[in-house]
Amino acid sequence: MQYVNNAEYRQCLRNFFQMNSENYKKNIQTDWDEETIDEMSYDEDAASKILDQIYECTKHNILFYKIYINAAAKMMSLDPDIGLAVCMSYDYFKCFCECLELYRKTPAQFTENSKPYKDLYTKLA
Repeated sequence: MQYVNNAEYRQCLRNFFQMNSENYKKNIQTDWDEETIDEMSYDEDAASKILDQIYECTKHNILFYKIYINAAAKMMSLDPDIGLAVCMSYDYFKCFCECLELYRKTPAQFTENSKPYKDLYTKLA
């Protein structure tokens, strides 16, 4: 996941969530500028499905719980679901994806001392 601006970040999100452009074309108006079209090119159903899957496979892991609670605190909340949403934001998305990748490939290596966890936890502090 590499991005250096909002447009690239939004494209990373669309790829990550496996968004179907047919699902959001109906929301786009022809008189909108390019940036607005890009911002509105979002498949809520695809995003919700992937977020639910992520939460379901991580909700019982204490390290992800710590991540979600710390991320939720950024929004003055203690709700882990909100924390997951915060992890999808521009500032945390790349680090969060690195944590997910490590956890999925080699769960035993996803520890408090793993680089992806440390990087994300530090960003959230």
